[in-house]
Amino acid sequence: MENMNLVITLLVMVFMIVSFVLQKWSYGLTAMTCIVVLALTGVIDVATAFSGFANTTTILIATMMVIAGQLGRTSLIMRIRGLMVKAQGKGGILLILLICAFTTLLTQLMGMTAVMAIMLLFVQTLNDDDKSGISQSRMLFLCATMICTWFGRFPIGMGAALPLTTNAYFAGLVDNDPNLMLGVFDFLKVGLLPSIIGTIYCLFAWRLTPKQELRVDAVDLGAAAKQGSTSSMSKTHEIIVYLGFLATLVSFFLSGQLGNYVYLVPAVVIIVFIFSGVMTNREAIAGLTGDMVWMVAGVLVFSTALSQSGAGEYIGNLVLSLLGENPSGLTVTIVFTVVATVMTTFMSNNGTVAILTPIAASTAVAGGMDPRAVVSLVSMASCLAISFPTGCAAATIAYAVGGFNPIKMLKFTFPYVILMMVSLIISANIFFPVYG
Repeated sequence: MENMNLVITLLVMVFMIVSFVLQKWSYGLTAMTCIVVLALTGVIDVATAFSGFANTTTILIATMMVIAGQLGRTSLIMRIRGLMVKAQGKGGILLILLICAFTTLLTQLMGMTAVMAIMLLFVQTLNDDDKSGISQSRMLFLCATMICTWFGRFPIGMGAALPLTTNAYFAGLVDNDPNLMLGVFDFLKVGLLPSIIGTIYCLFAWRLTPKQELRVDAVDLGAAAKQGSTSSMSKTHEIIVYLGFLATLVSFFLSGQLGNYVYLVPAVVIIVFIFSGVMTNREAIAGLTGDMVWMVAGVLVFSTALSQSGAGEYIGNLVLSLLGENPSGLTVTIVFTVVATVMTTFMSNNGTVAILTPIAASTAVAGGMDPRAVVSLVSMASCLAISFPTGCAAATIAYAVGGFNPIKMLKFTFPYVILMMVSLIISANIFFPVYG
């Protein structure tokens, strides 16, 4: 019976991987389908199948998505755009620095498409300067690269939920041991130095990208182009949102003192939003039941099934055998970083993380390693998706609007990716030595 459960779990995992790659169905639907199949076949019981929805990680991710959405409706983005307008008269290195700074800031507050839409509007106001080498197309690609460089680094908005989402993919494999899971600030610790190095590279290497004529009609940015152009909130509601966001951020800093109460703070903030009229009850429910929530709840349970069925141990030992006898922790981190970077070049970031994280964690656990280094590298390497149009939304827009040839762009993108991978691996092993 145990062997049958292992086989069923492995087959379900194969379906999950194929579905994530094909992207024919939503991630949430795929994850929940897998959980229902595992329950119907007796691999897990019904209570376990739906336990992911009551998990504190799922609840925190769902509530943070709602709070981040309300933050994006405030006039904060408008004010940032106002500062960008003032930067139009600048030139040379100062303009480059301002573009990098604005993109980095917006990346912490908004989705990739919205950031690219706003930066595209700004880039179009620039004049090509043959003397300095600045051109609209080069600056647009610089924006896309900066998004990949700084995505999810700071625990702001969805950035606070990303480490917890990663935990959801492997928590069951480590028996939910808090000492083996990522904290809210761990992505910042591991990723800060690589992001600084990547930014320095961009400041000096942006001239390696070719000058192109922008094709602004190549993509339809729709509502994203309007995000941040107007604020739909009153001043009172904006103050409530800022205070709610600040309270949530402070609670993360005080998580050691608050304990499990830290999971209640975002929920309290949303309740205040509803009662104060910042958002409607229907809007809150829509945000709390999105596809991302379904995926996280499902994958949390799936990681438990991997552990209980023995499939996780089987996969870990299999990967270790492929890597050779007693592979070093450095070898394991290098392999998964490279694989994640290659995969994310041709498929979505979320799909790459969802597929590789359980495998990486299983390998680390089977080898007696600290899984945090490997899974953090998988998650952050999945953001290095700038080498091909299919990598992420930012890359898709940059290549489409800029008309760039991925092959010709390699003289800029290849050194960037190599530099980021090396610095990420070094940084992760500093903070989370794989053998403790």
